[in-house]
Amino acid sequence: MMPRTGHFRFPGRFEWKVLAAVFIVATLPLGATGYFLSRTLATVATINSRHQQEVRDSLGQALEVYRLTFAQEKETFRARADEISARAPARAADLAGVPALLRARILEGAAVVDEWSVSPTDLHRAREAPPNLVALPNAHPGVPGVPGAPRMLELTFGIDRQLYANFLSLRQAVEKERELDRVLPLLLPGLFRGLILELVLVLIVATAIGLLVARRATSRVATLRDAASRVAGGDLSVRIAPRGRDELDDLGRAFDRMVGELGDARSRLEYLQKVSAWQEVARRLAHEIKNPLTPIQLVVQQLRSQYRGDDSGYRHLLDTAGEVLGEEIGSIRRLVDDFSAFAKLPKVEPTPVDLGSLIDDFARAHPEWNASVEAERPARVVEALCDRMLIRRVLANLVENAIQACEAAGRTARVRLSVAWNAATATATIQVDDNGPGISPSTSSRVFDPYFTTKEHGTGLGLAIVRKIIIDHGGDVSVGVAPQPLGGARFSVQLPTVPTTTKPTPTTTTTIRT
Repeated sequence: MMPRTGHFRFPGRFEWKVLAAVFIVATLPLGATGYFLSRTLATVATINSRHQQEVRDSLGQALEVYRLTFAQEKETFRARADEISARAPARAADLAGVPALLRARILEGAAVVDEWSVSPTDLHRAREAPPNLVALPNAHPGVPGVPGAPRMLELTFGIDRQLYANFLSLRQAVEKERELDRVLPLLLPGLFRGLILELVLVLIVATAIGLLVARRATSRVATLRDAASRVAGGDLSVRIAPRGRDELDDLGRAFDRMVGELGDARSRLEYLQKVSAWQEVARRLAHEIKNPLTPIQLVVQQLRSQYRGDDSGYRHLLDTAGEVLGEEIGSIRRLVDDFSAFAKLPKVEPTPVDLGSLIDDFARAHPEWNASVEAERPARVVEALCDRMLIRRVLANLVENAIQACEAAGRTARVRLSVAWNAATATATIQVDDNGPGISPSTSSRVFDPYFTTKEHGTGLGLAIVRKIIIDHGGDVSVGVAPQPLGGARFSVQLPTVPTTTKPTPTTTTTIRT
């Protein structure tokens, strides 16, 4: 996994481009909105100013009408009071029919001599005007304790309460209009300042978000770049190991798969180079060893056949030596044959092959092994592009090794052949499992090397031939642990599949017992 540094670094060119794009995207709509809003507010302010001026003029005129009406009413009340005073009423109740009169009191000094008022209901409906105090011209007896006190008439008139309430409401409306005229010129600049502040805040937030997004994207791109540089330098152990689900993470996962495939390809290439070198060695050894074998065998046969003496001891010596030399020459011939087979592997001629049918036929064709070989056909037809004869040869080598390993461990051999299909990688796998002792981790990495063997009389070429054949098919072979109940070694042969529609088939198991 690539390391991620957390220190600050100055934005790169790509980040500046992202920031510029974010800045433009954030500024243009907000700027356009601010411009149109300012124009709209200015237009509204102009229209509102004209409308308010008309409203103020109308309210002022209406208020002036109310004032003139109230002033006229006061004059009317004053004239009416003078008229009533001239009549010199003797009792306050005599004034009951005077229009708009709410209350009448006859006073002598501070004392109330007589009093009259309208009903409480009528009194509630009216708004009292300031009382009018007029003198009565007739002389009356003085008030006790106040000799010769003048007699006064206090008249309280009223106006309609609703009319006065309308006057108050109108006056409040005029005051509010004046307050609005004072506040509105101060409000618009505040709105513009708020808009500018909002624009600045949006730009700051957008820039910060853009920087975070750009930094996250560019950091992952930089990680990919650094990883690609390391891969170009030959380090195929580097991995991105992304954890997200966006396109860059998909690219990181694709990069990891590519590096893994490059590693596998390099491993196969190195193996093929090694095998190619050993094939040349095997070819030369086979040529150099095979040539003298026939003359040696002929000489031994001539020595045994041309001896005419009667020395039984010498005859026994010749026969024993001939048998030993014949066996050793046979062993050498088999070794030479292995060398020749390894040096001259046939060319792969792939065709679509049903692997289930292949392992079934293979199991039926080898009843000679002293073991039980089980072939489990898959539940669906799995076709692979392979050379049928070479794959049978591969299976023969693997099964023979499995049987020999089981017998060497003193166990009754059990070998199982099965087929697995991987849709994600478009590969089919033939699995060869046994119940032997397995392969230790210390030797599992070398089992496919030419001339490496753990058997006493092995040549170390069988598994090398197996892997060479599978690599020539475009696949590979690996070794692991077989699942229980076998628990021995598992050899997995991976082959490219045929991109065709598969048809389900029943799973069957073929058991060969000898």
